[in-house]
Amino acid sequence: MAQSNLVRLAKRGDTIAIATLLNRAFHKQRVIVQVQLQGSCLKILLEGKPLPDQSQAIALIHQRMQRLQPERINSIQVYGRQPGATRPLWTEVRLLQGPTSPPDRETELSLQPIQPVEAQPVEEESHSHLQTSDRESTYPLTSRILTSPMSLQPRTIEARGMSALLTGFMLAVMLFVLGPLKVLFHGFLILVHEVGHAVTHWLFGRPAIPSVNLLFGGGITLVFGQSLWLIVLIYLGIAFLIYLCRSYPRLQGILVLLTLVYTVCLLTRTNTMLSTLMGHGMELVAIAVCLYFSTSGYFCRIPGDRAIYAMLGFFTLFSDMQFSWQLSHDADFRAWYEGGIGGMIDNDFVILANEYFGVDLSAIANMFLLGCLLAAAIAFLAFRYEAWWIRGISQLFQKQG
Repeated sequence: MAQSNLVRLAKRGDTIAIATLLNRAFHKQRVIVQVQLQGSCLKILLEGKPLPDQSQAIALIHQRMQRLQPERINSIQVYGRQPGATRPLWTEVRLLQGPTSPPDRETELSLQPIQPVEAQPVEEESHSHLQTSDRESTYPLTSRILTSPMSLQPRTIEARGMSALLTGFMLAVMLFVLGPLKVLFHGFLILVHEVGHAVTHWLFGRPAIPSVNLLFGGGITLVFGQSLWLIVLIYLGIAFLIYLCRSYPRLQGILVLLTLVYTVCLLTRTNTMLSTLMGHGMELVAIAVCLYFSTSGYFCRIPGDRAIYAMLGFFTLFSDMQFSWQLSHDADFRAWYEGGIGGMIDNDFVILANEYFGVDLSAIANMFLLGCLLAAAIAFLAFRYEAWWIRGISQLFQKQG
């Protein structure tokens, strides 16, 4: 995000913007900064090993805050703590001078001498307060990871999120019920499906192009032979990524583990199974991602984006649930599906059932139906318990050594 936009939001008292600016200021010292607004006092936690010098850190923060003159903030309370510790090594309070309102009673109380008691974690400002259009359009998920929230509290869907979900649900029902509109938006499913095939083929060294089946309708992915040079490039890219993560041992270890799993898949039939599976698999990903973006408001730039995300997520969910249900309970539909594309090319689930898993087609259909429900559930659970998994990711990006 542009520095000018961050400064503008920070002047308005936006705690995430302030945290982002302070994290940039302490980046070279490998210190993570977290903030919480309590009344008109901004509580700031510095966490790192080693911690910066107290006087220098306080002076830097005080200078930056004096320049910003953020609205509603009359004082700062700074803590210094080492990672994993429960008590701060030091703490200090400073008043901000400038054209701000006089300190309120809550601020006066917060400026009393601090006793050396158990340090309370600095909680992130409640998500229910993050309802400005600037917040939704400017701060995607990556900003939340960089600010490393400490408050492990479940999120609740605010009024605008509920309104977007309800609007998207109603629009999806209309699209699903009205035949012409359903056919029109079925193209979205075809695109997602074929992109899923193509991306997975590319990951395993097979160039692929998602396309439209002009003869029999629907989509088809044109797949070429596996290229040794492409696989070499993939491994070189992985090696370079692991090298870049040399200061993050936890992240580096996960990348090494994923590389081993990737190698096993590449050397076995698992890679072709995944390439076949990820057509419908990408539809499940689309359900989860669209519903998550709608619920959270991330990557929403204009009014109505959240409702559109919800509409696409619910439409994909309804279409996939209907497809799996018909495949299990409608004999005519199942016979048509087993007939393949033009009577020559087997459909994905037929290939998975016969060539890889050796089960009845209805078993694959039922698993896909369960996957549809899980995708929707995962979207809402990821939103509700966002603080937990974001904190886990942020810990992977903590430098060591």
